Amino acid sequence: MPPTSPHRLLEELIRLEAIRDPKCGESKRAYSRFVVRGDAELTSVERSRLDIAPLPILLRDIGRGGLGFVSQKPLEAGSVWRVGFLQNGYVLAQQALIVRHCKMVRADLYLIGSQFCIETGLMCLLGVNPGAIADGDHPTTVQDTRFLPPAEVA
Repeated sequence: MPPTSPHRLLEELIRLEAIRDPKCGESKRAYSRFVVRGDAELTSVERSRLDIAPLPILLRDIGRGGLGFVSQKPLEAGSVWRVGFLQNGYVLAQQALIVRHCKMVRADLYLIGSQFCIETGLMCLLGVNPGAIADGDHPTTVQDTRFLPPAEVA
């Protein structure tokens, strides 16, 4: 986020927490969420994107299954990103995620919910047929359960 906006964003997050319905979304979640505050950045995993600069975000909540955050730009539901968790300006860890919803809070602020995922490239390296991977995979769909040795994949 731009250096002039952290206080304004933090105030907006506090306001959102105050009106949050604790039961909202819980029926869809497999894991608990915990309130966190911190800086992070998103980079697209789509190689065709022209804007390769990281998108700064502010963390809102996190759980084993996903991440909530705010952004000054809207993100398309279903888009895949890599989040870099920052500390003192350095990326400590990265995780792939899928945007599940994006809600405009006001003209320049979006509340975004995401689900952690495994990246398609890693799935291919582990032997999953790239043609069998769909963007909207259902969690119970199993394409092929046998392990393919790396020599067979190449």
